[in-house]
Amino acid sequence: MAMTLTRAFGRMALASKARVPSAATCSFKANVGAAQVFGARPIRTTPVFSATVEAKQNTLKRQRTAEKARVRNKSRKSAVKTRMKKALTAMEAMKDELPKSVEDLKPVELLISEAYKEIDKAVSKGTLHKSTGSRRKSRLGVAKSRLAIEAGLYVPS
Repeated sequence: MAMTLTRAFGRMALASKARVPSAATCSFKANVGAAQVFGARPIRTTPVFSATVEAKQNTLKRQRTAEKARVRNKSRKSAVKTRMKKALTAMEAMKDELPKSVEDLKPVELLISEAYKEIDKAVSKGTLHKSTGSRRKSRLGVAKSRLAIEAGLYVPS
């Protein structure tokens, strides 16, 4: 009988009550030859304990990986903020004593290029979204152009 059911339903076979509790079975009705057969088949084919162990190991590894990424991303974001702050504070300090030539803006341009480098690195590594990186670079560029306009070194067209 089990052999016939196995052939009729592929890998499905009758489940004995000792192996699978009644709550975990699904009843079925089949026609095998001329006789009707009633039986039960297990819903879950894999043992519960092995899936739980794999899921737990995977979860623990995922937590370790996420923590490493969080620390790495925090460091990168902090570096971006530091570079931006240095460049913006240098430009604010120059507003008190406006630069007289383009050469006086060189230290600020150096700080801006360092900030751009950090922002581009954070975007390429996936720490910052590319729109966020563009917005931050734009903020630095606008601040520089405002300083140059105030100093009379640049005239917008």
